[in-house]
Amino acid sequence: MRFHIQTWGCQMNDHDGEKLSGLLSAEGFEAVDSVEEAELVLLNTCSIREKAVHKVYSELGRLREEKLRRPLVVGVTGCLAQQEQAALFKRAPHIDLVLGTMALRQLPRLVAEVQAGRARVMDTTEYPDNHLFPPAVTRRRDTAKALVTITEGCNHACTYCIVPTTRGTERHRPYGDVLAEVRGLVARGYREVELLGQNVNSYAGGCTFADLLERVSEVEGLEWLRFTTSHPMNFTRELARVLVTNPKVVPFLHLPLQSGSDRVLKRMLREYTVAEYLERLGYLGEARTRMTLSTDFIVGFPGETDEDFADTLRVLEDVAFDGSFSFIYSPRPGTPALRLRDDLPMGVKSERLRQLQLRQAELTQASNTRFLGRVIPVRIETHGPTEHGWWLARSAEWKTIHLSVGPGRDLPFGELVPARITLASPHFLGAEPA
Repeated sequence: MRFHIQTWGCQMNDHDGEKLSGLLSAEGFEAVDSVEEAELVLLNTCSIREKAVHKVYSELGRLREEKLRRPLVVGVTGCLAQQEQAALFKRAPHIDLVLGTMALRQLPRLVAEVQAGRARVMDTTEYPDNHLFPPAVTRRRDTAKALVTITEGCNHACTYCIVPTTRGTERHRPYGDVLAEVRGLVARGYREVELLGQNVNSYAGGCTFADLLERVSEVEGLEWLRFTTSHPMNFTRELARVLVTNPKVVPFLHLPLQSGSDRVLKRMLREYTVAEYLERLGYLGEARTRMTLSTDFIVGFPGETDEDFADTLRVLEDVAFDGSFSFIYSPRPGTPALRLRDDLPMGVKSERLRQLQLRQAELTQASNTRFLGRVIPVRIETHGPTEHGWWLARSAEWKTIHLSVGPGRDLPFGELVPARITLASPHFLGAEPA
């Protein structure tokens, strides 16, 4: 049976896709590159924002037409599957299977049941050992960086967030398992690893997260170590110390703020004030100027006033984030924020988002300009030039690099090469091999 997996969402979803692919490959199934080639299509979904959900249902509509033309098994996995469960069958009756986020290893069983003639099979059980997925089964994509899950779920209760529903409470992998996986990846040729979790800072698999970073960095052959995502409430002085002193931990931090208004943060149940967030950034000391700092913003949260939004713009200006991911508030089923009065016109929300993103683009441009003329190590992320003639690479600071390389020259995929920065835009850095 040939299968194709489409994935939406975060790095955790990407890594889940690698696990699902590995499970099917272990059963003798063959991965293919398109729906048209496949006999089994899995939609590996995200539900954190309404737009992501719309994309999934749009694709399900396309698959319904495809299924009318030929035999095809259609499955939905990931966060939307965990959230909607049996309701998915009502909205899209042509779905054959639904697999929750905490039941990944049940996929072969569900596929076998569909092949045996059973209709609408589902497993959204919260298996307690799901986070202990065997690394050897994972079928990794052809990427320069390897993803490693260290914790799943979240114990915070932000009023807008569906993650505690779709991913459950926190479960932590023992640090020995994490170290063994990283060693195995390095032995296979990976030189960069990203540790994943809904809140990596809260890691408690036998040591603190700061300790885990130190232990993983000792793996011989590992060059760069990243992590995502962090919660400000669990960002400690010790973690900051490791971030700025360990040469293998990259100088990049993503620390979501969400709003610059204490009043809005309280309604979001973020558990910190703006002053406390800034205090945690202060743990980085003068090393902050050598790092890239990004954040998240939610614009138009229920009850957000003009003054609240002005507070967000002030924090954006004061911190001068190198980058940010910003979105209009998206109401999610089952979240406490649905009980809040949301009376802001969409036009107002859209204008606020436009203002924030415009100023962020200016700040990102200024951040990128400081790289001009410098020679920095970058990791090659493509096997050849893109259609535009560039090779794509990434810096330790998580800057996208477009490398201009002369004809007939190849660059080593996954390896570090020195690059001289020649161009700075809000979206990427232009460079040439040094």
